[in-house]
This record gives sequence, C-alpha cells and structure tokens, in this order.
Amino acid sequence: MATGSSRFLQTQALLENELLSGSDTLSLSNRRILFTSPRQYATKLAARLTGRGARPVWVPAIEIARLTDSHRMQALDQELSHLDRYSHLAFTSRNGIAAVLERLATMHGSLPAAAAHLNTLPLRCCALGADAEMLADAGVDNVLTPQEASTQGLVAELQRRGEVEGAAVLCPVPCVAGGLTEPPIVPRFLAALQAAGAHAIRVDAYETRPGATQEQCAAERQLLAEGHIYAVAFTSTAEAEGLQQIMGGKEWLQKTLKKWSTVLAAHGPYTAAGAGQVLGLNVTCVSHDFKDFSGLVRALELSACKMH
Repeated sequence: MATGSSRFLQTQALLENELLSGSDTLSLSNRRILFTSPRQYATKLAARLTGRGARPVWVPAIEIARLTDSHRMQALDQELSHLDRYSHLAFTSRNGIAAVLERLATMHGSLPAAAAHLNTLPLRCCALGADAEMLADAGVDNVLTPQEASTQGLVAELQRRGEVEGAAVLCPVPCVAGGLTEPPIVPRFLAALQAAGAHAIRVDAYETRPGATQEQCAAERQLLAEGHIYAVAFTSTAEAEGLQQIMGGKEWLQKTLKKWSTVLAAHGPYTAAGAGQVLGLNVTCVSHDFKDFSGLVRALELSACKMH
C-alpha cells in the first residue's frame, strides 16, 4: 500500500505532467518523434514523450540480449567468481547490471543471495544516474554514483574521491555483434581509467546487435521518406548505426533527414557526438541533464518551442 508521502509524490507527478492540459498547450503535441532505444528502455521514453503530447514512433535500432558465445559466457563467469580481486565493479548501463545480477543469482541461488555476496566483498559498485536504483532495489549497498551520469563523469568522481590510483576495476560492457561497430564510449572509458592510474579489466556481459530488419520497419521508413517525422531521438551511439542499417544505408538516411530538416536529438553530449559522427550530420537537440530521459524530452520541448 502506498504511504501518504508516496501518494503525494504520485499526485505531484501527475500535476507536473499537466494531467488536465489540452493538446494545444503541450509543445510536443501531435509531433511524431521516432526513437531508436532497445526494448529495455523504450517504454520509459515512450511514456515521457506521450506525457508531453508527442506521438512516439519506435524503431528498435539495436537489441540487447544475453551473450550467445559460450567462451564469452565462461569468461564472464570466471571474472564474477573472483570479484575479490577487484576494488570496484563499474557499470556503464542498466543492461550490464542486469546481466551481472542474473549470472550472480544463478551462481548463488537467488538474487538476494547474490546481493548479499556483493555486500560481503571489499568492493564498491559504481553506476550512472538512475541506474544505481537497480542495484539498490536488488539489495546492493554502498553504490557510488557520479555527479555527471557518464563514464567520464565516473572517472572524475573516482579521482575526486581518491579511489582511482591503483584501483582494480572490473567493467562489464556490451559485446557488439551483427555488423555493428563498437562506439567509442567504452574504449574511452577504459583508457581514461588506465590514464588515471587504475587497472581496468573489460569483460563482455551482454550482446548488442541490430534490433530489426528493413522489412520490419518499412512503414516507419515511409514516414521518414514523406516528412512525417518531426525528430529522431537517439539514446546511444550504436542506435545511429543500427538505424542506418534498417533504413537502407547512410546515404538515404542522410538525404532524407536533410530534405525534411528533421530534428536530431540525443540523450547527452557523448551520444550526440557519436551519433553525429555516424550520420555525418549535426545533432542539434541535446539533453544536458541525462540522469534519466526527462532531460531528453525537455530538450525536445525547447527545440519545438523555438520552431513556433
């Protein structure tokens, strides 16, 4: 049962979402926004967009899944069996958290047992922004969250706390498959940790691959081709490459986006830079508060207001 405090917060959230507002008062009203998040994030972003009057169009440019390579799975289990070697367990996404907790739950018999095991180790878990809630909800204590919800922000936070020099950091990251190119974020993160004096170990924890085929997204391609999409929103760099594959290549997508002056939006400056490089276009709508998707939706609203 909800407490009085939680009921108040729920009511406040409804009012802040302009529950009784007509569509004509919402800046994203009836604007089709194509977003490319994997299934794990899609419902949250779609809900925020719908709450502001938008009409979300989902094209799953990438898919997040368990590892399919037995050697990579064995390597992950090997590292998770020796977590006492590490001072930090640094997650770059919720997917990495889910993958590690799932494997630890299998090893220790249950999720509570997995969390209890983590809590007995001289190990600090690190997570970005709202991702830390997933660890806390699982029962993991002592989670470090950087002020800036990014991998570079995490390195800076470890430096600020004096925890990076000599640290042994295990980094569960995605294995990129299906013809996609690994975005630079993870290599830069590992390099930054090493440069700061840490010993960073990479382990593949889950798989990122194309989320749909051209045939499956023919209707959405037609919407883009006819100029019915106001904005395309990316929540990771890999999604830009995945969208190119789904839409038939860089040349067609670039030409179409330019033709209709489609707004390009990104969840944070690192994603904006990566997506812009992949597409060969400027990503002009960028969230600078990227703890969750509310910042991305606000950036889209500001962009829409400027166009009125």
